[in-house]
Amino acid sequence: MTLYAVTGGTGFIGAALLDLLLQQGIAVRALARDPRRLKQAGRLEAVEGSLESEQALDALVRGASAVLHLAGETHARTEQDYTRINVDGARRAAAAAAKAGARFVHASSLSARQPDTSPYARSKRDSEKAVADAARGVPWLALRLPAIYGPGDLVTLPYFKLLKSGFAFEPATDVPARASILYVEDAAAAIAAAATRGEPRRIYDVGDERREGRAWSDIGRTLGEIIGNNPMPLKIPKPAVTLLHEGVRAAESIFGKSPSVRQGQVNELFHSDWVARENLFNDAAAWGPRTPLKEGFAKTVRWYQEQGLL
Repeated sequence: MTLYAVTGGTGFIGAALLDLLLQQGIAVRALARDPRRLKQAGRLEAVEGSLESEQALDALVRGASAVLHLAGETHARTEQDYTRINVDGARRAAAAAAKAGARFVHASSLSARQPDTSPYARSKRDSEKAVADAARGVPWLALRLPAIYGPGDLVTLPYFKLLKSGFAFEPATDVPARASILYVEDAAAAIAAAATRGEPRRIYDVGDERREGRAWSDIGRTLGEIIGNNPMPLKIPKPAVTLLHEGVRAAESIFGKSPSVRQGQVNELFHSDWVARENLFNDAAAWGPRTPLKEGFAKTVRWYQEQGLL
């Protein structure tokens, strides 16, 4: 039976990936600091440990035909934490896969295309180089994922709430900002496909069903149709969003809370082009998303409502 090793299985995309692999009849071994946090516990083999443990990584990859690396940090407190988790962690995981002779799939981000926008973006670019250096001798791929949404995601919840109140937020950019946006199950399917498809030693963009991406106005209008209102576009200038973000970060730091917004996130938000178009995985692997935006939004809204969040 085919065996895949997975890191980051307790995360948003990782949980969807584990569900998908198990549905496909693939044996899964997952690394977790606390295996009890794995929603699929009992249906897979769990390895307790972290990316900092060579012993845990060796146990994770032993006998695996592919290692799917999703573990990472999107909202770290410091730039050093991004390096330690996203870069050094990816390097260790890739080195373990190389030692085991397993194909390595690295979940990166479209933000890596613009590493100067934020410490997070820089860490994702650096993680790609770390994987290329460490995975020599085995096939490896890096998938630059776009914005991901879906049931279970709390990061996009504030935007959904704002739109429900009648306002469709848009960053006030000189050129209307556009982005690719992908449903979480489709993102998981792309990662699973990369375990056997796509040319090795390549970095791929992962796109949605629209080659030209979507403008914020498209996103707001589609979500408004689901919620049942006609939200008013609200273009907010960068200084206002910067002030809000810095205030939130300062308050969270004072009270010792985990950061909900990351350093440089405003720069990411106001970058006008996050459309997947460079070396598309969609073409290279004959893969494509199955969930149109309206359907994905409907599923997400339903989940928020069931949880009493919207």
